[in-house]
Amino acid sequence: MKLGNLKTGSVAVLALLGPAAASAQDGPLQIYSAYPDEHMAALIEGFNAKYPDVEVQVSVQPGEQLLSTLELELRANAPQADVVGLNQASISSLAADHGAFAEYQPEGIAEVRESLRDPEGVSVPACVNVYLIQYNTNAINAEAAPTSWMDLTAPEWENQIAMADPSSSQSIQSFLWFVTQYLPQNGQDAFDWDYFTQLQANGVRLEGSHGTIRDLTAAGERPLGIQLLANGQTSANRGDPTSLVWPTEGSPGEVSSFAMFEESDNPEAAQAWLDFIVSPDAQAIMPDALGCAPVLSEIDYAFPDGTAVSDVNIVPVDSAWIAENREAQTEAFQAAMSN
Repeated sequence: MKLGNLKTGSVAVLALLGPAAASAQDGPLQIYSAYPDEHMAALIEGFNAKYPDVEVQVSVQPGEQLLSTLELELRANAPQADVVGLNQASISSLAADHGAFAEYQPEGIAEVRESLRDPEGVSVPACVNVYLIQYNTNAINAEAAPTSWMDLTAPEWENQIAMADPSSSQSIQSFLWFVTQYLPQNGQDAFDWDYFTQLQANGVRLEGSHGTIRDLTAAGERPLGIQLLANGQTSANRGDPTSLVWPTEGSPGEVSSFAMFEESDNPEAAQAWLDFIVSPDAQAIMPDALGCAPVLSEIDYAFPDGTAVSDVNIVPVDSAWIAENREAQTEAFQAAMSN
């Protein structure tokens, strides 16, 4: 089996993997991933320690581009990968539209926090990625940094903020849901689609990926970013001059997941990957791999700025709602930004 031509933003990562559960004669394990290659590398290395005999090939694209690729392949009934890495909402949407994935309960799934498990048994949770505010510490003092999502609409932050564009980012759908659905339904009447109109008036800059926003924030070109934890963790690992703010209204948390295609050419290797993802070994390196919080309670973890998980108001996103309303949310966002 060969990978499709993922040219835009595509990276091929090759490594040797595999043990008892997966044999080299089954061919390479093909993974489509919305997680950047620098995030996947640590997972591949950990998997390599346990599965040294199977070649793994990973092709990376930004989330919305990857979804477009998958839509084309699934409509043709010709998926070109064994496993996909996307957020839980996107996998749920593809499962509902195409029945594309095999149900699989990996070894160790019972140890995963119940609230994070997919009730359909299709997507396997890897980690929790939350939204926060990232800021450049050379440009903004900690005492002056915004402390809430609403603070970003203040005139003092005009032309200093970057956020992801839902036309290219799948993850930003979680933030759109949080601002326009969750907050208004939970007593925060100041939030709705007009919030994005206010950001537009304040000169927010839309980018194709959270990685680009991370780099703009680190360089000081856009010293404030509506950002995912994974990129805040990457900046911390790199030693970038950035820090994080946990907004007072809370932080929406999406589940970064993997799923196995029903038509996988290498199901044993695919199952081995999913077993590994929820293992303590994989979960222990998840902050350095995908850059987000482990799904196993037994793994000690603090956020890059030293904040404890217990001190952060993480709001689990409604993945089912997002899966059903992704296109409508994108259209509503575009309308709000054009007002």
